[in-house]
Amino acid sequence: MKIYLVKQLNNSFKVAYDSDYERLKKVKVGEVYECEIKQPRNLKFHKKYFALVKMLFDNQERYKDMEELRRDLTIEAGFYNERANFQGEVIREAKSISFASMTQSDFDDLYNRTIDVICQYFNFEKQDILDNLESFM
Repeated sequence: MKIYLVKQLNNSFKVAYDSDYERLKKVKVGEVYECEIKQPRNLKFHKKYFALVKMLFDNQERYKDMEELRRDLTIEAGFYNERANFQGEVIREAKSISFASMTQSDFDDLYNRTIDVICQYFNFEKQDILDNLESFM
């Protein structure tokens, strides 16, 4: 069972959502449970990343598929795995950016490196990207 909690000033935890409250009611009082504390990724920031990719996609002519652009941005930002094909050629494949596969810290790094890649390969100014992204969302 996975539930979301909010830490209170008195070091106790409060259920974050009503749905989690209903799930927590199934837990027996007085029993010992193991719990892993992990902060989930920021959904708003995830959406901001995809707004960045969409903004670039809409303002370039090189790519016809937005997912191909996203994968290439991810690879150029340094988030890839390498493998060799049957001919021994090294192929770079974009790492997954799913919530389960990437921490918030790594995702922050990907976001910032992606902006650098856009500046390098598409000749946009960083401040222009940041200014336009706010209005694009």
